[in-house]
Formats: sequence, C-alpha cells, structure tokens
Amino acid sequence: MTKGTLLRNNRLLGALALTVLIAALVASHFSGGIHMNVGEVHLSVQSHEQGGLVLSFVSLR
Repeated sequence: MTKGTLLRNNRLLGALALTVLIAALVASHFSGGIHMNVGEVHLSVQSHEQGGLVLSFVSLR
C-alpha cells in the first residue's frame, strides 16, 4: 500500500463530505433552507411543514 496525499485519502474525503452534509443540515434547520452546488450535483435541504427536513440531490448533467 502506498501513501497518498490528503486529497487521495478516501477516509479524509468521506469525513469531509459528511462534515459538509451535517453542516448543511444544521444550517437549514436554523435558517429554513439551504441550496448548494457541488460539482455537477445540486444539494437542497428544506424544512418540512410537519417537522423534520427534506433532503434532495439533483444531478445537473
């Protein structure tokens, strides 16, 4: 097994993606909604009327 850079380490990339997702969920819970474009994917998180959050991913191909 060879050593890779930080950007090629799958565990670090997974942790970074999970951190961004959790930050988006927390921000949308407090602000009412958030929309982000990550590469070719559109992430949308909105508050639901009956409580909870609605999370959607859309590919922009």
